[in-house]
Amino acid sequence: MYSAFSWNICRMRLCRQIGLVADLQIGLSCPWDCHVYGIRAPGGIVLIDAGSGMATDALLHNLREDLGTAEITAVVLTHAHPDHACGVAPLLDRYGCQVWAPAPCREVLEQGDEDRSGLAKARRRGAYPMEMRMRPSLVHHSIEHGEIFEVAGLRFEALHVSGHSPDSFCYLTELECGRSLFVGDVLFYGGVLGLINAEGSSLDGYRSHLERLKGLGVDCLFPGHGLFTFRNGQLHIDTAIRELERGFVPRMIGQHDLIF
Repeated sequence: MYSAFSWNICRMRLCRQIGLVADLQIGLSCPWDCHVYGIRAPGGIVLIDAGSGMATDALLHNLREDLGTAEITAVVLTHAHPDHACGVAPLLDRYGCQVWAPAPCREVLEQGDEDRSGLAKARRRGAYPMEMRMRPSLVHHSIEHGEIFEVAGLRFEALHVSGHSPDSFCYLTELECGRSLFVGDVLFYGGVLGLINAEGSSLDGYRSHLERLKGLGVDCLFPGHGLFTFRNGQLHIDTAIRELERGFVPRMIGQHDLIF
């Protein structure tokens, strides 16, 4: 199991209500974690995504440092890729928290399907260590597109935007910092799209669904990797939508300097 290099400097509280408690770029946890956001909600802590499960101790340490507790009420997943979802089982072991996940990935999670999640193939090509596993995890609530749901007193609107993966969902909510959209790997700062060379990732998905993010009035944009913003988040979304509407392909993650 991965050991964080120095937990006493791993602190990334973004505002009074939100902490970035794991990630692969800044070095808060381990090299296989997505951005995991901890939100202080009226009914407890809500995590957006769960990370890889390879540095759960570091994630929980950071959560205590940022928000004063590691008692997690719920995990809300954006999709079932390993860096976002393999951490669900370790968190369930410790807290028995509720798991909310997109309906298209429920079966993958509950079966711990390492082929359909992409983990088995990624391990073979060396992207993840051999000891990284996706254990079966109970999904308490399947989320559908357009569903408005409440978790720990926070109200979310679910938006299914395939493209990065068939099961990718974004979640819109009102927080103290403003109107916030958690986009997983659908879209990144600067209007960069999350199209990757993986089964199920397709530009057709973006053509079909990206416009669902139009006109949301987003202030705060919180992606699954890279930079986030507390101002003019809708501008980054609209940049990608505009390029598609003009018949061009927006920049994609992994091109030139756009790396994880």
